[in-house]
Amino acid sequence: MKSKLFISILFYLGLTSTYGQGLLDELYFEEKERTETVQSTFKMLRIGMFHSVETRQKGVLELSAYSRYWNIPEVDGEVVERNSFASDRMSVRFGADIAITDKFTIGGGWANNGVLDGYFKHRIVQQQKGKKSIPFSITGIIGGSHRLENLENIPGDGDVTSIYDTTIPNTSINLEDSFYDKTNVFAQLLIARKFNRNLSLQVSPTLIFRGSNRFEENPDTHLAIGFGGRYKVGKHTSLFSEYYWLPESSALQNIETFGAYSLGVNWEVSKVQIQLFLTNTGNYAEDIVITETPANFNFKDGNLFFGWNFTYVLHLKKRKN
Repeated sequence: MKSKLFISILFYLGLTSTYGQGLLDELYFEEKERTETVQSTFKMLRIGMFHSVETRQKGVLELSAYSRYWNIPEVDGEVVERNSFASDRMSVRFGADIAITDKFTIGGGWANNGVLDGYFKHRIVQQQKGKKSIPFSITGIIGGSHRLENLENIPGDGDVTSIYDTTIPNTSINLEDSFYDKTNVFAQLLIARKFNRNLSLQVSPTLIFRGSNRFEENPDTHLAIGFGGRYKVGKHTSLFSEYYWLPESSALQNIETFGAYSLGVNWEVSKVQIQLFLTNTGNYAEDIVITETPANFNFKDGNLFFGWNFTYVLHLKKRKN
């Protein structure tokens, strides 16, 4: 009796195992036959300082405030000035971004150094997996910046951070007072891949055209390439870094500049998104940051900037289920 019961149990287990394996195989092949869109490559519209491949869903409005803090470097071994307890100087930008469609987002902002910036952003290709696999996402962006004031000179006192100081009236390479001379434009292809739920990487070929240069040796057209990445370390937290490389032939010749770099952390919860990071620039407009960063990234005063981005997300249009 016991032997018959034992044989029956083995038969039942074998049958169940075979059926279960067949069901798993069927589900696997069904999964392979489906096409799934890869979402949330970077979650935010920006990796940190610069744009990510992401666009928002139709009707989403983002209101943002960005800020940078830094100390004034010593000039000839002497401290030039001190303005506050926490940091010597700061800059700030207020902006808004709105999604016209699921694939088209526009935005702009104003910074307290007298620069307006704006952009148009369109998702061209979205990463997919399954039957119709697409290994990466591509987003195109066109934007620019405009200086509200005619700034005739460049820093000459040994303090490279004075290029960001609104109290110094002559700190730029723009010379003329026309709209054209104070306007820069840029175009980018943002190419990104989400390798898994934690890791996303992006490369960003960039073309910048400057409306005017004070010095003839400086190029009007600049080619650059950006690199960025995000690694998720928690449910709402991720680390990020980004860097822009500008070849010598595309760099300004009258002043020494360095590649813009940032290293920081993202924190996302509900409708609020906060980014905290270290960088080597106090500016905001992409074309200016990429071509006019006069400080190298290190821990010397005047070279290390602490930054934060605060974004509040509003859904103006309810999506249909």
